Amino acid sequence: MKMKKKNLERLTMGVILICTVIGGFIGLSIAGVAINFGIAAAVIGATLGGFLLRYSWSALRKKKRGNIPEVDERTALILKRYFLVVLYVVLIGSGAILLALYAMGVQMIETGMLIVYMAILYLLIGIGALVASKV
Repeated sequence: MKMKKKNLERLTMGVILICTVIGGFIGLSIAGVAINFGIAAAVIGATLGGFLLRYSWSALRKKKRGNIPEVDERTALILKRYFLVVLYVVLIGSGAILLALYAMGVQMIETGMLIVYMAILYLLIGIGALVASKV
């Protein structure tokens, strides 16, 4: 059975929305938060609100620009090269940092510091991806 592109898109968005809501409730239960109607409404409302905001922005952009694609072949090639460079910089850079820490005598690394390091990496990679996609 062959699905039309629009139906497949709707099914995918529905699955993503449901999984996001379920993930929100799982995160709340792991954190030990008692789930009441207000918290459930906030989780579901925030998920639907974010989805509707993104969908309406996309629809307005499509109406304004017509059928011009957001990403062309040149942008995809630039992003591919950027992520390849980032991969090697992060791998080699993280290895160098670990070797330097070991040489300084550090035997244990605190988990909180790893989280901060990864958050900074994600932030820098995301900002770089935005800049590379606009080039």
